[in-house]
Amino acid sequence: MSLLSPERILIALTPFELAYARMTGALGAGARLADKGVLALQPQPASEGGHGPWHAGVAALSALAADIAGRAARVTVVLSNHFVRYALVPPAEGLRGGAEDLAYARYCFGRIHGERSQGWEVRLSGAENDAARVASAIDLGLLQGLAGCFPSKAKPRLASVQPYLMAAFNHWRRMAGREPVWLLLAEPQRACLAHMSAGRWNAVHNARGDFDGPEQWAELLDRERHRVPGGAGTDVLVHAPHRAEIDESQVGPWQFQSLILRAPSGYSPLEDQPLAMALCAL
Repeated sequence: MSLLSPERILIALTPFELAYARMTGALGAGARLADKGVLALQPQPASEGGHGPWHAGVAALSALAADIAGRAARVTVVLSNHFVRYALVPPAEGLRGGAEDLAYARYCFGRIHGERSQGWEVRLSGAENDAARVASAIDLGLLQGLAGCFPSKAKPRLASVQPYLMAAFNHWRRMAGREPVWLLLAEPQRACLAHMSAGRWNAVHNARGDFDGPEQWAELLDRERHRVPGGAGTDVLVHAPHRAEIDESQVGPWQFQSLILRAPSGYSPLEDQPLAMALCAL
């Protein structure tokens, strides 16, 4: 893609709101926040009306797509971890990549979640030697709903749908070096926790609950540290844009460090926190 690309529209979709950022300018440091908005949502439980909990978000996105129908733009949607399931897929001998790898990932989800996983769209992180990979799964209906907001002949084009964990990892992957480190993504009523060392995934856990600050994060880590064999380390990189930046804090052995977003020109950390999830895709 050329550095002088068409406009980019980055969207964060959660059960509670849809936040969008319209970006202009070159990629990287030349990006500029040209427009933004946040739409409050009323999430509908899956048991009511036959809709998934993402239905309200897709309806709001459809309205937004109609508003930007005349813009030639590349659209990226970052999905809240409320809408995503994750599984750590161990290496397996004899697989030839592509469809076989995905079939194996679906098998792993099936062992955890049973028959309901058959209606999920599954994707895998990149392969690295014989390391475990992270698989993500979303409802197929959600993916179809997102795609339906941007028909093939429309000027705005749906270029990418990214789970929050993978967007955040790609945004800050240089901080995940050789030493053991935890990555914690805290949202309202949700926390996603992953562990990495030597460039490899060792654990991933997506939990529902109240994780409002370091005390709750430490409790989660105390439970999940046993999933990681050997020395798991105590350094925790945190992205929690819905609350005040923590910079650095310590609870027990856990040392929390707030991740700093590579934000575009025009972004205000205080005013534009709802955009932070979407801007992870920059």
